[in-house]
Amino acid sequence: MKTGQVCLPALLAQRRRPSVTRWALLGCLLIVAILNGCSATQVIYNRADILIRWYLDDYVTLDRDQQARFDERLDALLEWHRQEELPEYVLLLDDALVILDTDVSLAATRSMAEGIESAAIRLQDRFLELLLSTGENLTSAQRADFIEALLAKQEAFETDRLARSDAEYRDDLGQRFDKQLGRYLGRLTDEQARRLQEGVAEMTRLDHFWLQDRRVWILALSNILLADEPDWADQVRALIAGRDEALLPDYQEGIEHNGEVILQLSRDVLLMRTEKQDKKLRARLIALRDDLAALSDA
Repeated sequence: MKTGQVCLPALLAQRRRPSVTRWALLGCLLIVAILNGCSATQVIYNRADILIRWYLDDYVTLDRDQQARFDERLDALLEWHRQEELPEYVLLLDDALVILDTDVSLAATRSMAEGIESAAIRLQDRFLELLLSTGENLTSAQRADFIEALLAKQEAFETDRLARSDAEYRDDLGQRFDKQLGRYLGRLTDEQARRLQEGVAEMTRLDHFWLQDRRVWILALSNILLADEPDWADQVRALIAGRDEALLPDYQEGIEHNGEVILQLSRDVLLMRTEKQDKKLRARLIALRDDLAALSDA
C-alpha cells in the first residue's frame, strides 16, 4: 500500500511531512490501513503483521533466528498499538463527528490534523526502535543489501516522479485528493470539484525537493550503517531528530504552505457537502469508530 493512499482524516495529517524515510514509514502502513476506513478495517488490522513482513522483505532478507526475533518485537509493538493507540483513534473519530455538528471551524480542523499527526509520530517512534533493534542483528552483507534496496527505490522514484510535467503533477494531485475525499463523501459536486482544483493550483510542487532530501538522507544513513560503530543506533536517532532542521528553506516553506492549503481545502469541501454526502460521511466515520472500538476491546 502506498503512503499516499489515505482517507479524509489522514489527508488532514498530510499538512506536515514525516521525518523518516519510506523504510521507517513501514510503521505508518498500520495507521494508513486503519484510517483508510474500508469495510475490511478489522481484517486489515488483524493481518497487519503479515503486511509489514511483506514490506520488510522488499528491503532485507532475514534468517530464521532474525525473523523470530523480529516477529516477537513486532507482536509486542502491535499489542501496544491495540491497547494504547486504538482507543486514541476512537476519541479522534468522536471529535470528528462533533466537528461535523458544528461549523467545521478552522481551529477544530487544525486540532484534528494535529491529533492525527501526533498519533502517526508516536507510531513512527515505536517503529523506529523496532527497526533499530532489528538492525543490531543484521550482518554487514544484509546492511549493504538494505542500502542497495533503498537506493534502487530512490532511482525508481526519481525516474517516475521527475518525468512528470507540472500539469501532470497537478493532475496526479487532483486525482489523488478526489479519490481520498470521494471515499467518504461520494462523488464531489461541481462546486467541490472546482474548489479542489483551485487548491491543487495553489500548491507548491515539492517532489524534486523531496527526492533531493531523500537521497541526501539515504547517503547519510548509509555511512552510519556501513561504518557500524558501537553507537550507530544513537547516530541514526540523531540523524532523524535533526532532519527537519536540515531541510532547505524553500522546501520547508513549501511544506508549510501546502499544509495550510490542504487544511483549508479539506474544510471548504466539508462545508460544501450535500445532505447525501453528510449521511455517507457520518456512516463511514461511525462504522470506522465502531470497528476500532471493537478491535481495542478484543
